[in-house]
Amino acid sequence: MSGIKIVSGDITKSETYGTLTKVNGEKKYKISVLGDSISTYKGYNPSGYSVYYKDDKLYDNEIESVNDTWWKQVIDGLGGELCVNNSYSGSLVSGKFDTSACSETRCSALHCETSPDIILVYMGTNDRGFDRGIGLDEPENIQKFYGAYRTMLRRIKNNYPSAKIICATLLIGYLKDRMNLYYDRFMIEDSRYNDAIRLAVKEESCLLADIALSGERYETLDYCHPTKNGHREIANLWLEKLGEIIK
Repeated sequence: MSGIKIVSGDITKSETYGTLTKVNGEKKYKISVLGDSISTYKGYNPSGYSVYYKDDKLYDNEIESVNDTWWKQVIDGLGGELCVNNSYSGSLVSGKFDTSACSETRCSALHCETSPDIILVYMGTNDRGFDRGIGLDEPENIQKFYGAYRTMLRRIKNNYPSAKIICATLLIGYLKDRMNLYYDRFMIEDSRYNDAIRLAVKEESCLLADIALSGERYETLDYCHPTKNGHREIANLWLEKLGEIIK
């Protein structure tokens, strides 16, 4: 896959070519997302999945439509279209549950009528928040973060061998309009998890969007879930890195 460009403005004049679409003369790629609550949105996740961004949470975070989410902004920025958003609120990478991102259940549910061309992975915030063990010396142990992350990537590669798999390092949130006045587990800075992501991505020959290197934080009401402005901040960091790594 080559020639993906960051675009802006309205997308018009689409023509279908097999499983791809050309938009204004450029190929339009199908993009899937694997995430947790940060990437959910009412009506856009698989049936039965736990969703954070719905009803009052949308209102509280000033999110007016799906176009305000980080992942939709990134997909639009790439001139692509959503294939599947497999995001489950509260999910971890690690563990032996069907909701774990390393499970075969989730790693095999990233396609629609066709397979995705690009898979964006933004997972690990809950593993960090709940202080799951890292286990750098246990690359097969899915109860530990590193082993689970590598298992997740191996399974995705096996199920979607032609897709570009792009994983982002984890950001930290800040509270909107006030100082950090109270303790919350999601405000903990722990570089071990991002180091584990970097190593797992390298060992499994995937692509890394190292957005944490920016040192930037994103706006939240609770240290974890981005507001409308927080989603924009995350999307901008993703797009900056994608412009560097997707050729």
